[in-house]
This record gives sequence, structure tokens and C-alpha cells, in this order.
Amino acid sequence: MQIKKILVFLFSFLNFFTSENFPCYGQRCSVNSINQSTHTNTPASIYLQTRNTYSFRLIFHILYLNPEEKISSAQVNSQIEILNEFFSSSTTNEDLNIPKTFRSLKSNPGFQFCLADIDPNGNPTTGIHWFPINNLSVACQMQFGKRSIMHKTLGGVDIWDPKRYINIYIVNRDQCNALGEAIFPWDATTEEDGIILDYRTIGTIGTASNNQPFHQGKTLVHEMGHYFGLLHLSGDRSNCNGEDSVADTPSQSLEYFGCPEYPQWSCNSESMFMNFMSLVDDPCMQFFTKLQVTRMRTIIARDRSDLLNHSCSIKPVIPLDKIRVTELDGFWQLINLEHNSWSAHFELYDISGKLIWLDSEENIISKTIPGINMLLNPGIYFLNIYNKTSKNCFKLLKN
Repeated sequence: MQIKKILVFLFSFLNFFTSENFPCYGQRCSVNSINQSTHTNTPASIYLQTRNTYSFRLIFHILYLNPEEKISSAQVNSQIEILNEFFSSSTTNEDLNIPKTFRSLKSNPGFQFCLADIDPNGNPTTGIHWFPINNLSVACQMQFGKRSIMHKTLGGVDIWDPKRYINIYIVNRDQCNALGEAIFPWDATTEEDGIILDYRTIGTIGTASNNQPFHQGKTLVHEMGHYFGLLHLSGDRSNCNGEDSVADTPSQSLEYFGCPEYPQWSCNSESMFMNFMSLVDDPCMQFFTKLQVTRMRTIIARDRSDLLNHSCSIKPVIPLDKIRVTELDGFWQLINLEHNSWSAHFELYDISGKLIWLDSEENIISKTIPGINMLLNPGIYFLNIYNKTSKNCFKLLKN
């Protein structure tokens, strides 16, 4: 608890500094290698114009020292929901928060994420594995030039084939200088690839629910941007010398922290600090731009194309009689007891019969209600879910 208090103080202290004055990249993200000169300046002439949906299978390796760090599958599922909201939904709850100056630049990447259902040996899997560890030094330790966490012989867990899966490591990163880090496509190897995150940043429930301001699952959204080749908007350089190789993101001489007051100015232009590749708090991260999406798709085609040959399985519409509701930290989560993906329309009514929320989802593994931007008063609610084959109704109590 004392360590956590110290970290909170340090994170608040960092909010007053920029990359011009402070050598750390910020509390959210650690950048280990950019190699800009050879890997990041993709010519506009080879930008991809196709807009087909890409889907990716994830494997979560959860390393824990104590029970709190052993986050639940429900918490992981809530993170998948967040990824799919900001990478595959054409509209999100954040759209109205984007300043008008930048709203027309917002784009939907068209990426869908699912948990792996088959392991590298062809056996069924839930896509989530838990591993006890003896100490937390493995979280950010380097041995023999290797990341310990990605090697079983060094106290970690070997990655699954990175040409078939996106490997995500979850661990307590109190001993590290940032909440998360990702391996850029041009730095990836068959032995080291993927994303490493603090266990308190995953999803919106469980250990994330009280981890303000990193409690909305957007740390993984940010790191996934790095995994697909995006850089911080400043290019991690000061004095307007940085370059993120994306034409529709304004130049910045610094990185922003916390939740800055809009507008902010840098390099003689209005700063896009609310971009997902900024370092602001979760509530202030809101969108990717059109050319950031183009860049991700281009780099996927060049450096991570094998992943597209092992995409998520699209399952037929299934009946909803196997859907059940669990409650955690004031949220309700709907899951399929058989762990299959499912599709449904959702309608939430209060005790008077007033419709207060509706939504639709396709090929999901879970649904968390209410969402991160929705607050409910205590009382009784009725949730209707239905698709082409069936309908189900749940009576929910909000304390």
C-alpha cells in the first residue's frame, strides 16, 4: 500500500513535466526502440486503401505473486470489449468528446480481437493462462539481453508463436518505469514479441475499477497502437524535432500528461493530446486518426501479415439460453457458459419501464453493463437481449 501511495504521488508529479524537461517517457508507456530512420517513414504511395476487417487472436499470460494479481477471466473479457469498441466500432461513446477541430479526422481501424480458442499444439484453450511466480523482478528485468518475462528459462513464460497470436503479458509492474510497453514490429523476433501491462490497467472491472486514472482499459489500446507501428505524437523528441510519420497528427514538441485543458498549442499548431497515442489519462484518450489507421494497416501488411492467416473464428448466431449474468464491482457481465462467441441486441429498462440504454454487438465473448461512461442509480433494472434465434430477459439489482 505504501508503494502504491508513492507511485500515485510520482504519477501526479510527472503531470507537470514534458519530455523536454524530463527524461522519462511518462507513467503510461515505455519506449525501448524506435529506429525511426529505417522503419517508420512509410511512403504515402504504398498506403493501403483496403478497408476489410482484420481480426487477431490474443493469448493472455497472467503472472502473479499474490491472489490480487491473479486477475479474473471476467476482467480480461472486459478488456477485449474495450479493444473492440475502439478498434472496430464505427461510433463510440468518446465521439462527442473529440474537439470539433479534430472530429473529421477520427477513423475506425476495423480490427477485431478475440481470445485464442486453439493453442499452438492444436488443443482447445480459453486464451488465458495463469502462472505463479516467486518475485516481481521478472516484470521488467533484462538478462543476457533478453526480457525475462518472455522466457521460461529466465523465470517467465515463453511466448506463443507470434505469427499466429498476439501475446499479452499481465504482471505487477511496480518495479518498472511505466505501466506498459509493446515491442514494435521492426524489433519483434520469434522469441520476443507482444505487449506487457500492469495488472491494474486491464479492462474496467476487478483491479482496474479503482485504479484511476488508468481504469478504462485504454493502456492496452495505446500499446496495441505501438504493436502495430504507431509512435507517440512527439516522436519522443523535443523542440519540434520529433516525427510520428503520420501526416494528419499535428507536430508536438512535448508529450501531455493528466487531462490537459483544451486547447493546447505546440509547434505553432493545436495539439492533439486526446489521441490514443498521447500519454494522457484514460478519460482523455479518445481516437485514432485516418492516417494512423492507414499506417497500422500498411505496417501489418508489411511486418505482421502472418497474423491475418490465423484470424478469429466467425461462429454462427447461437441461441441465448446459455448466457448468464455475473456481478463484480458494481458491473454486470454477460458471458456464454460454453465460452462461444455470440451476437445480440441489448435493451436496458428501469423499474418504470423506461428504456435507458440500448446497444448491439456481433461475435463477442462477453458484455459488460453498464459501460465505462454510464452511471446507474441504485434500483431494479430489466435487461432484454435478443438475436435472430432467441430472446432472454434478466432482472438486475443495482445496490
